[in-house]
Amino acid sequence: MGKVRARVKGRVKRIPLTEYHVVPNGNRWDVERDDAFNGSFAYDMNTAIGLAIAGAQRDLHNGLDVMVCVQEPDGHCRKVWP
Repeated sequence: MGKVRARVKGRVKRIPLTEYHVVPNGNRWDVERDDAFNGSFAYDMNTAIGLAIAGAQRDLHNGLDVMVCVQEPDGHCRKVWP
């Protein structure tokens, strides 16, 4: 997944990818959007993933290219949606 192209007045415009990350933070899971905490968190990873997907679906509806990832214990992110 990378960039999405949209036509704007006869030319092609690249839409940047918006990323939601579910990251561990002590005993809870924070939801970050483009590496900034957006105020959502949960004490269960699956609930936090659901919050991230809900936010990503809103952005997708508004025309943005989005994806949701979960940070693994080794620091790598695993894509979970779409």
